[in-house]
Amino acid sequence: MFLPINCKTHFSLLKGYSKTDKLAEKCAEYGYTACVLSDINTLSGAVDFHQSCKKHGIKPVIGYDTGDFMLIAKNKQGWLDLIKYSSGDKTIDDLKAVSVNANVIFICAKENAAYKKLWHKNYYCYNYNKDAVYYVTKDEAELHRIILCSGMKTNMPKVTAKLQKGEDFDNKDFFTKDSFHLKKPKEVPAKHKPLYDAVMSCEEYEITGKPMLPEFDVPEGFDNNEYLKELCRHGWKSKLGRTGKVSTPDKKQEYLERVKLELEVIFKAELSGYFLIVQDIINHVKNQGWLAGPGRGSAAGCLVSYLLGITEVDPIEFDLLFERFYNEGRNTEDHVSLPDVDMDVPAEHRDETIDYIKEKYDIEKVSQMVTFGKLQGRAAIKEVLRINDAVSFSEMNAITDSIPDEAKISDQLELMEDKSIIRWALENESEALRNWCYYDEEGKLDGPLSRYFEQAIKIEGTNKSQGKHAAGVIISKHPLAEVCPMIKDKEGKMIAALEMNDLEAMGHVKFDVLGIDLLSKIMTICSDSD
Repeated sequence: MFLPINCKTHFSLLKGYSKTDKLAEKCAEYGYTACVLSDINTLSGAVDFHQSCKKHGIKPVIGYDTGDFMLIAKNKQGWLDLIKYSSGDKTIDDLKAVSVNANVIFICAKENAAYKKLWHKNYYCYNYNKDAVYYVTKDEAELHRIILCSGMKTNMPKVTAKLQKGEDFDNKDFFTKDSFHLKKPKEVPAKHKPLYDAVMSCEEYEITGKPMLPEFDVPEGFDNNEYLKELCRHGWKSKLGRTGKVSTPDKKQEYLERVKLELEVIFKAELSGYFLIVQDIINHVKNQGWLAGPGRGSAAGCLVSYLLGITEVDPIEFDLLFERFYNEGRNTEDHVSLPDVDMDVPAEHRDETIDYIKEKYDIEKVSQMVTFGKLQGRAAIKEVLRINDAVSFSEMNAITDSIPDEAKISDQLELMEDKSIIRWALENESEALRNWCYYDEEGKLDGPLSRYFEQAIKIEGTNKSQGKHAAGVIISKHPLAEVCPMIKDKEGKMIAALEMNDLEAMGHVKFDVLGIDLLSKIMTICSDSD
């Protein structure tokens, strides 16, 4: 039976359109038992794809498309080989390192003697591009063209003019055909059956896991749990005992029960190392004479953090809940959720703080991470209108002014199934958009720009760009390039190629180090007053 062997997702930035969950769902509907992800020069979508396939009962097979050839992992070791190759310089020597084992399948789009010579097994010459899936259903071809126009920095009228003149240009086939969607199963031609049999024989393996906390160097005679308790004892004396907060039996019992409860939860989730690392980073900041933030958000609800000096807010004094900060009910047998403590440092010292982390935990095990800019709300409708050359620039601004920022309606979006900002605006602020688009009595989009609003709603959530996360830092047990896909940022530095939720799903531990200008200003004021 035919197998989807070359599926691109929106992680192939401005080249693919497929969303992993819809792709996996459609594969299950069609009766496929496996599907191959082969994004272009990236493994950024691998975890998202893996989880979506598992959810829909599909075997996830992970590949990597360079444009000239595709590598497919046959097993867990093959996945690690793909990570090493994609994270390296991608030289012929890197390819040799992959080719010496039976863990990776090599598919060459065109016969190439040099490549064939490298591979003593698992080598196939097959034009896999003819079976490529760039969008899930046929009706998404138009949406894919919008994404392509965005990447090509052009619009549909200009593309149409080129087609009418018979000109050749990149991606031309996508504008003349709508056949790059997931097809229903069919028989594999005999000459290609060996390749499909090889892909079907790929093992099913797990790429997600529990947190892999790096080792924290505790004093001799202590383990992580005992050392955390010892630091809490020190904090109890300095922050509670000497201040008189536990001077009465009732108050002492209240604090005692709270710290016991928190430590029990922390120990059970094996997260002592996380708190030890955070307090060490905060202590370093303070030891340099820099101002650290007193605590942000739900993290202030943790008494252990207060006793360790991570935060400066007593949660019992202000009646703050530990469960809002960390709830063990989020944990399962296969997944342990991590706490989220934002470490605020003066903006000009953030890089120095990260340098300290790299020096202490090994530069090869510490990295910042990627974040993807998505077409959402205003950006989505603006891109659709621009690419279709539908309205003037001033009218486009008038339309987008009526679309709210995501942050302002985030709670209400959580209650929506598709989380569409544009749909929310049409439903809740209909009069502001009525001149262009509205819902009719049957609940269908109507109005002069309804077609474009519908397109914009559908492309919301599509990745458009990638950058570096403003705060997130990964500290791993292992050299990251061996266990986590990596890419280069704009400065040429290697960063983790996955977003924070996917990294956490893999077991990588994220720490948030934020550079705060206000802390810098307060330091300056204090310095001037001295």
